[in-house]
Amino acid sequence: MALAACSKGGTTSTPTDSGAPAAAVPQAVLDTIAKYSGPSTFTPPGPAIDVTSLKGKKIFDIPSVPNPFVQSISASMKEAAEKAGMVYTKFDNQAQVSQWVQGINQAIASKQDIIVLNGAPDPRALGPQLQAAKAAGIPVIVMHFHDNEMPAVPSCEGCADVTATVTAPFNEAGKAAAAWMIKDSGGAANVLIVGGSDILPSPGTIKAMQDEFSANCSGCSNTVINIPVADWNTKTQGVVQSALQANPKVNYVYVLYDAMVAGAIPAVQTLAKTGQVKIASYNGSPFALDAIRQSNGDLVTMNVGEDTPGIGYATMDQVFRVLLGQPPVPERTPIRIWDKTNVAEAGNPAKAGQGYGNVYTSGFLKLWGLGG
Repeated sequence: MALAACSKGGTTSTPTDSGAPAAAVPQAVLDTIAKYSGPSTFTPPGPAIDVTSLKGKKIFDIPSVPNPFVQSISASMKEAAEKAGMVYTKFDNQAQVSQWVQGINQAIASKQDIIVLNGAPDPRALGPQLQAAKAAGIPVIVMHFHDNEMPAVPSCEGCADVTATVTAPFNEAGKAAAAWMIKDSGGAANVLIVGGSDILPSPGTIKAMQDEFSANCSGCSNTVINIPVADWNTKTQGVVQSALQANPKVNYVYVLYDAMVAGAIPAVQTLAKTGQVKIASYNGSPFALDAIRQSNGDLVTMNVGEDTPGIGYATMDQVFRVLLGQPPVPERTPIRIWDKTNVAEAGNPAKAGQGYGNVYTSGFLKLWGLGG
């Protein structure tokens, strides 16, 4: 079957892993892939700061969920906080709003100097607690909840009583993923996009993907389904399997978050579509990267990963600036496209944060006067 070529902009004929003839792929797509295929580069988000006066200050970390991705961020935050002589406390929980409420109340009662909603507990569900923290003079940072393109505090959703944010490149990752699938398919990607409509940035990420397909791939198509977060562990397999049965032309399943990969894998396997339908995702969780290596890209094929130590250090940069009375800065954290050509750099087994280089951690340490 002849593949429709992507038609926008300059084009280059490229080989694909799909088993189909190569089609012309726009140079813009190749440029996007190249931009995100290597280790990170670091640009200071603001001027250098002296953190010596923060020794003894107390930071209270409330993670959203107890998964390896968020745990790696917490470990990096703890490392950076202790290098500055701060006292770090993590409030472990099982992703229940009632527990996040308890965590903020405990932070207020124990007179913490700053609270970080890590991952992030939804600030829209914590209005009274954020008001109470503000009344107690405790700043709150919301991290990895809003997209880079969303408005800053206080205009972002749930931010009326939030001091600062550390945003994430959700939409950027969506564009990168779409570009990779355009190239890999030779311009014939038929993508089942699995979102989580109750996750704030999910609609924007889906639109970024659709915009990339529309701009650069006339032969691509996509279908969108949504699974609420509460159902990811129990319903992803069934929903994805039904969608694949309804549309047998789908050749990629893109789940917006790694937490759904575990359900997508048996959905594809049960239908005996390994090698015909490839799974891709976002976050860079070790288990998802291991699945790329173990299946040689035939089942789980690609992941747009995040540098969790870089996220942790960027969060602490914002923490330091807020505690020093300085204005918040737009923190930007890196992503990297992982596939079978480079996944070995993530380790065997893969490790959170490995393969991005250490330029973020060393860059921040120099910026803070703590070495590097």
